Amino acid sequence: MEPSEGDQVINVRGWLIGELSRLVEIPTATIRYYERLGLLLKPLRSPQGYRLYAADALERLLFIQSAKAFGLSLEEIKQLLDLQASQTIPYATFQQMVKQYLGKLDQQIQELVSQRQAVSQRLDRIAEALPDCDITMTELTQNPLLNLMSEATDAIALEQNQGEMPRLGNLFSNRSQEVLYMYSVGKRNFRLMNLVSAKLNGANLSGADFTNAKLMLADLCELSAIETRFVGANLAGAMMSEACLQKSNFTDALLMGADLSGADLEDANFTAANLGGVNFAGANLQGVNFHDAILAGADFSNTAVSITLQSKV
Repeated sequence: MEPSEGDQVINVRGWLIGELSRLVEIPTATIRYYERLGLLLKPLRSPQGYRLYAADALERLLFIQSAKAFGLSLEEIKQLLDLQASQTIPYATFQQMVKQYLGKLDQQIQELVSQRQAVSQRLDRIAEALPDCDITMTELTQNPLLNLMSEATDAIALEQNQGEMPRLGNLFSNRSQEVLYMYSVGKRNFRLMNLVSAKLNGANLSGADFTNAKLMLADLCELSAIETRFVGANLAGAMMSEACLQKSNFTDALLMGADLSGADLEDANFTAANLGGVNFAGANLQGVNFHDAILAGADFSNTAVSITLQSKV
């Protein structure tokens, strides 16, 4: 154990670690850490066994503090100290290191500006729909805040995909109403649209294109969607019981846990779709294509036809 700093020190000149710590306002633990990294030379020892740091240690600690203020890492600072120890004044190396650090800062600033702009755009889209206070609801069938955030997240991508589409978010309370309005005025392109928990039950959306759309947990019961494209769409947990989906295309779609009980799926295409746990009970599966589909856990009880099976079970 090192002697107490209160004991008398003789014969060797230098600062005790506590004294050095107070001089440069650096914790003693940090000074010891710098010593282990080789940033400080090994200190002298007094006859009593104390660490005694000479003027070189003070100069190095001041150099470390100054270099850190320029954003340099301890590894870079050690390089500079090593160059100085070899009788080289590292003017150019120091300048190059600082410029590299400034370049990293510029890149981080650009990334932060982009992130801020994206968040601001998302908030702007839904700001008018957000109340000024939290609301307690005794009955909540869907999560309105999730729906709003989901809308904002995909809004920019959707507008890029459909440049002619007007901004309708302020006209409707949810995306479901927006889809129904757009369909009524002749729009059929709903690609990439975020319709998580959408309520489209009983609607007529035949011939629409929901390629790569997000329809998780959507209510599509009794939906009429003849020859509708759901290629690559995410329909996990969606409710589609009694829906009419004749000749619709679900290639590569994700339908895990969806309810298609009693649905009319005549000539529908489920090639390579993930149908794990889907409820097809009582559905009309005449002419359905399940080629390479994943059918593990799917329920085909009381189906109109027997399934054969080029599929991944």
